[in-house]
Parts: sequence; C-alpha cells; structure tokens
Amino acid sequence: MTENDQLITLKLLAKRYARATGQPQHVALDFVASRMGFAHWNALTGSAKGEWVPSEAQVATIKAFVERITSYEGATFDHIFGSPDAVTRGEVRGHPYELKTMLGDVRMDGEGWQIVLPENPSAAPRVEIDIKHAQTSPMNDRVLREEAIGIARELMQSVKARRFADWPRRATKPDAEGNVRHPFLEMEESNLWYCLHCNSEITGPQIAGNQWHCPSCGASPINIFPEAFWLEPTDEKPVPVQSRAERQEIEPIVSIIDPRPRLDLDSDQVTHLIRAALFEDATNASERMGASLAEIWVDDDLDVVVSFEDHYWPEDKEPTAAIEVAALLGIEIELEVTWSDPLFAWPGLGTVTQSTADYTRLMLDTYLSHGATITKDEI
Repeated sequence: MTENDQLITLKLLAKRYARATGQPQHVALDFVASRMGFAHWNALTGSAKGEWVPSEAQVATIKAFVERITSYEGATFDHIFGSPDAVTRGEVRGHPYELKTMLGDVRMDGEGWQIVLPENPSAAPRVEIDIKHAQTSPMNDRVLREEAIGIARELMQSVKARRFADWPRRATKPDAEGNVRHPFLEMEESNLWYCLHCNSEITGPQIAGNQWHCPSCGASPINIFPEAFWLEPTDEKPVPVQSRAERQEIEPIVSIIDPRPRLDLDSDQVTHLIRAALFEDATNASERMGASLAEIWVDDDLDVVVSFEDHYWPEDKEPTAAIEVAALLGIEIELEVTWSDPLFAWPGLGTVTQSTADYTRLMLDTYLSHGATITKDEI
C-alpha cells in the first residue's frame, strides 16, 4: 500500500465514522488523527509530507475501531429488533450479564440488576437494583457501574450507527444556515423545528445533535415538525429550548425496585370482575341479557352498586357469584332493581332457553305471529 493509499484509506474510515456518529467530517478526521497521536488532521497530513508514513498496523487499528462502531453491517446484527439471536453475553469484573436492545433502548441484565440506556441521548441511564440485592449488588460499586454502562454504550453506538445509515446525511449534519432534513418526513428541511408534545422551538443543530429527540421533553422524531400546525392564533408561541452543554456528562439514575407483580385495583377491573360473575349467575338467556344490561357503579372506595333491569333479572334472585367476588376483593356490594322499557317485547321468552340463538328465534317468530314487520335501522 502506498503512502497516498494509506491516507485515502484513513479519509474513507473517517468519513464512515462521521456518518455512523453523526459528526462533521472534519471532526472525524481530527479524531482519527488523535487516535494516531496527532493533535489534528492537518498535523497528520503535514507529517505525511515528510518522512513519516502511516504503517499498515496503524491503519489496521483505525479500521478495526471503526468497524467495531459500525458492526451493524454484519448479517447477524439484529440488535435493533431485539431478537433472541441478538443477545450478547459477557462479564464485567466477574459479574455475568446479557446485553440486548429493545425498540432502540439498550438493556444490560445481571443477577438482580438492570441497566437501561434510552434511545434518547439526553436521557439519563437508568440503573435498577432488585430490592432483594439492595445491599449486595455489584451496581453499588460506582467504578464497576460506570464500566458496565460503558459496555452498554458501545452497543448503543452500533445501534446509532445503523440508524444514521438509514437517515439522509443532512439529518445529522446542519448546513451553514443551520438547516437539517427530517429523517422521516421526506424532503422537509428547516433551521427551526417544533415539538408536538411540549410546543418547544428547536434549532436545526439542536435537534440534529440530539438525534431528533426533543431536547426539552424527549419526544421521539415522529413528534418533531417544521411548523407548529397544531397551535391556534390565540395560543402561546413555542418557547426556544435550552440544550444541555455539549459533552456534559449525564449522571445515571440509580433506583431500588421491587420486580414482583403488584395489583392496584381500579374501578374498571372491579367492574369487569363483577360483570363476569353476573354471567356465571345467569341461568338462561334472559338473565344473561340482564347481566349485560346491568349498570355497575364503583365509588372511590371501590364499593359497588349493581342496578338490574327488572324485565331481565328476577327481583328475588341473588347474584351469588358476584357477591362472592366482592367478598374476595374486600368490597361492599349493593343491589337494586330498576324498570324501563325492555329491549324486545315478551322478555320472558328468554327464561325458557339457555341458548341465545333459540331465544332470538322464539322472539322473531313471536313478532311475526303478531303481524309485525321486522326492519333494520341504519347505524
């Protein structure tokens, strides 16, 4: 390989690195130069004009580094979609882990701990420790924790590189006026962008630098638009966002969690359980109609009032299954009967059969036997 060929190779690797990381070409060139011991790219090329020549080993080292960053190009890379084949296993200071992604987030799972790197680059890493391991978890060691987060960030870099490979270059590289192209809205370019979630006004460099996530609220790229079309003339104007300082470190959020399932009963859950029990109590088609038509109210204490339709639920019939469910839930249940016009004439027909189809047949035949005309109202 000639000297010129080596420099061309380094330039191509820098370009590939720039695309994968969303950086300008000159920044990537300076980075490659720094990996080879030079202050910047001009210093490297200046030395190359003299006696110094990049060795094949040095070029190979840069190539290996860039390929590690852009490892998504391999056919087996499927971390984006989180398939079982995309799980990486390893150890950090003797502690085993599994590394994978899910919908753009990177997850590292260990024994009683998990690290989550959100897709949004301005969001803090989350370190979750199982309450059972709160005192003994390796994640209590700050140095080990930072090392584990660093391993996860290497995978995130590959995830980001694959994402940037699918985006137009202008999505990550603002022009001289700060214009950037939206990665999903075809041909939409602007130097000002607006967040549908928080109405923030974002400059082109700000939104490109944050990988098209809102720097204010973290909304995803599908919520970023070149115009705030959702605002009325009387609404407050969008407020420009204040981005965090470049290269400012984000401290991870460490929390102790209880992974055991928790049941927080709400009114919808109670309503569904009580109504399901009413269907168990129903012994014929008419009573099933009554279970369906029953009004169920749940108050703030989750106590229940069930109001039955008189035509379809016998006044003297106790819904024993519903009462038992209420007792299991530790709530009070009150029963009442109301009267209104039945859905169909002769509601008692449903008491002679358990089959809804048989009841429907009986009901239609009875209507026809009385000379009724059956029509279908338009919905």
